[in-house]
Amino acid sequence: MPKKPPRNAYYFFMHDFKEEQRLKGINYATLADVAKAADPVWRSSPPSVRAKYEEIAKRAKDKHNVPVAKFASTGVPLAVIEQQEKEKLEALENEIQDIKNIVKTKAFNKDILEEYFYLIDVNYYCKWDNKYLIGESTVLRFNLRDGIRDYYPELINPGQIPIGYASDVKEGCAEFGLEMPDEDSPSNMMDILANIIDFLKQKDLKSLALPPLFTMPDKVLPCKNFLQQMCHKANEDEMIFRVYRLDTLFFHLINSIKANKEEGFPKESLALVQLKKDPFKYTPELACKHHEDNGKAIECTDSRTFRWAYTVLDSCCPVAGIEACPGRHVPGNLDIDRILKFKEVRTVRAVPRVAGFGAASSSCNTSAHESTWEGNVSYAASAVSEPSGAWGHASGGEPSRAWGQPSGSGIDQDPDRESGRRERRTHAPMRMPQADYSRNIRPAPELTEEDFPALTSGLGRGRGLAGSFGRMNINKK
Repeated sequence: MPKKPPRNAYYFFMHDFKEEQRLKGINYATLADVAKAADPVWRSSPPSVRAKYEEIAKRAKDKHNVPVAKFASTGVPLAVIEQQEKEKLEALENEIQDIKNIVKTKAFNKDILEEYFYLIDVNYYCKWDNKYLIGESTVLRFNLRDGIRDYYPELINPGQIPIGYASDVKEGCAEFGLEMPDEDSPSNMMDILANIIDFLKQKDLKSLALPPLFTMPDKVLPCKNFLQQMCHKANEDEMIFRVYRLDTLFFHLINSIKANKEEGFPKESLALVQLKKDPFKYTPELACKHHEDNGKAIECTDSRTFRWAYTVLDSCCPVAGIEACPGRHVPGNLDIDRILKFKEVRTVRAVPRVAGFGAASSSCNTSAHESTWEGNVSYAASAVSEPSGAWGHASGGEPSRAWGQPSGSGIDQDPDRESGRRERRTHAPMRMPQADYSRNIRPAPELTEEDFPALTSGLGRGRGLAGSFGRMNINKK
């Protein structure tokens, strides 16, 4: 069936004229009678009346020509999906440009070394309806010159558990070492929001805009949702917070302070790889007491933010020519002198190791635990990668404890522990057995016909075959 053509202004005028005449008691049998009666009235109508019906006809024409909307399998229009993707790309471009502006303007006169950066991390019980039930958060402040200054940790009581998600919340507690939310107590999210804003403004009270918060790519959405939930509860504008990717900052930061082409990262993906290596993952005393006691230290948000900051500082400080200070640029319980000594001793290429053990010797009675090994290092030294550059212990004041500060007592670094190391076990070559192998290669003796007796007739394999024909029923010709 062909589509109906769009109606003109006179068509809509006739419908109104017909209704006006009906109210007066005049009825028309057909639309042609209405057109004949309305024609002189339309011709004598003022321009304002014509413009009114022309606008109605234009809107009807635009509506008539609107294409049919296409939908995805989820029922969402494709136009909406395309618009969302476009907005994501624009937001990503704005994020990268914002980070570049922060780094470039500060790196021009070396102010980037004193510029404070803020990290944020959260642990959540579960995810429901595109929302996250947050149970723990940490915000940390650091710069290249002074390292980690302070941090603001908080255990969060989100309030009521969504109906049907109690099992998911229990699994989240077991995974991240959290306690079940107290549904009888009011939520403390509004207080946390005020404290985070004060923490971000502590170093720059005059600025109206809050500095951006940086986190790992997989934590961007949970952190954004966490801040949005607090803003909604407090009727605060959620646009005051900016949550950016830490690997993007890491890439532009180290490349802005490098002096040689060999330094820094040629690609942004390498910055993310370095962060995912997590070289300080098993460094002790970075987590809160709650997670240390329940054996979930590496899942603590305090520990994660410290490890992220130490990873960035561990790569950027040698490039910027900054001497590492224990407790600020590296963990306070990290024995840098022992790492350097271990690095000097291992001047030759180390043997391959699997799961921490040296490669097995060729001898069949050598165990993996007693295999070749150039020496052991302390737990803290083995938990991190060897630093680039000759770092020594730096002296300096303790960081501010206005909010919190990393603990730095460390593990026992008694040098007498060196004497307790297992000595490398060596094996003398096995001696050859006293055996005469020459007999096995002597020439064979000569054999004659006498050594091979003639075959006699009789029963047996291959013997007396002619005599056996007599016992067989074979007709001879």
